[in-house]
Amino acid sequence: MTSLALATDAPDVRFDFAVGESAGRRRGEPASFEVRIDLEGAGPGGAPIRRSRYLVHPAGQRPMTATGIALGVERLLGLRGEAVAPGVHTPETLLDPAYAVERLAETGAYFIGAPGDS
Repeated sequence: MTSLALATDAPDVRFDFAVGESAGRRRGEPASFEVRIDLEGAGPGGAPIRRSRYLVHPAGQRPMTATGIALGVERLLGLRGEAVAPGVHTPETLLDPAYAVERLAETGAYFIGAPGDS
C-alpha cells in the first residue's frame, strides 16, 4: 500500500494475504478474525526493529468492518473533527490510528504478540 510506505518513509512495503481457518476455529471455537502484522526494518533512530502481532476479534470480521464504516462516517460528517471536503479519501488520511484502535478495542478486538516477536 503506497500510503503506508509514504507515512512511514519505508523503502519497501509488502503485503501477503492468506485466507483460511482461524486458530480459534481449529480449536473448536467460533470463527474469529485474526490477522498477523509483521514489521521489520529500522526505527526512527536507525536501530533495527522486528515486531509481530496478531489483531484478533473473537466475533469475526463483521464487528471490524462495522467499526471501520462507523469511524469513517463519523469523520466524514464532522462528528469527530471538522467536516471533510468532498472528494476521494482513504481511511488513513481521515482517522487517527490511536482513536481507531481504541474504538476497535471497545468492540472486543485486541492485539497479542505473535510467535517470534521480539
